[in-house]
Amino acid sequence: MKFPWFKRNGIFFIPSSKVGWIIFCGGVVYAVYSFIQIDSKSHSVSDTLINFVFRALFICAVYSLIAYITSRSANIKEEH
Repeated sequence: MKFPWFKRNGIFFIPSSKVGWIIFCGGVVYAVYSFIQIDSKSHSVSDTLINFVFRALFICAVYSLIAYITSRSANIKEEH
């Protein structure tokens, strides 16, 4: 596989290849699906938001981990 999939811009990771965009779009689609699923079972706005925040944080953490690993390995190869 060819790296980097992501480019680091400050604390954010921007997709820089097709695989990176697929991962990013997959995360957004899953977040929207999760929100709709949680909202259908919730009784109030606070129920929806409280339950969605933890799932959104998990999605962001997984995305950041994948982006960090794939962008960092490209930097290591360039240095040597």
